[in-house]
Amino acid sequence: MVDIQRQTRKAKSIPLISLIDVVFQLLIYLMITTSFTRSESLELLLPPAAEANKPVVAKKSDTQTLHIYISDLGETFLEQKSINEQDMSHDLRDIFSKNPDRGVLVLSANKVSVNVLVRIMDRIYSAGGKNIAVADWIIPETNKGVKPANG
Repeated sequence: MVDIQRQTRKAKSIPLISLIDVVFQLLIYLMITTSFTRSESLELLLPPAAEANKPVVAKKSDTQTLHIYISDLGETFLEQKSINEQDMSHDLRDIFSKNPDRGVLVLSANKVSVNVLVRIMDRIYSAGGKNIAVADWIIPETNKGVKPANG
C-alpha cells in the first residue's frame, strides 16, 4: 500500500471580537429605539351581577356624594347644572380642594359610549376624585333631553 501523507490543515477561526462588537451595537440600538411606557389606569369597582340592573336613585339628603349625569345626547350635568367638560374639571378641583374625600356618583344613560364615560371619569380622577362609582341613569321617556331631577 501506498502511504499518502496528508498535510494537517490549520483550523479556521471566526473572529469573535468583531461579532461581540456587532452584538453590543445591536443591543444599544434596541435600547435606544425602544420606548418604555408606564400604563396608568383607573380603579373601578363594579357592583355585583345581582345589583347591576337595579336603578340608582339619588337621595336629597346625600350631601357627601357628588352626582354627575351624562345624557344620551352627550350632555354633562354637575348636580343640576349643565356644564361642559373643561368647566367641570375646574369646578371639581374646587370641590375636591375643600373636601378631598367626597364621593362621586357618575350616572350615565343607556346610550353613552364607554369612551365618553372613561373621559369623564378621567377628568374626575385628574381633579382629585378618589371615590368614584358608576351607575345607570334611567331617564323616563317623557323626560328625554331634560336635565336631571332631584331625587
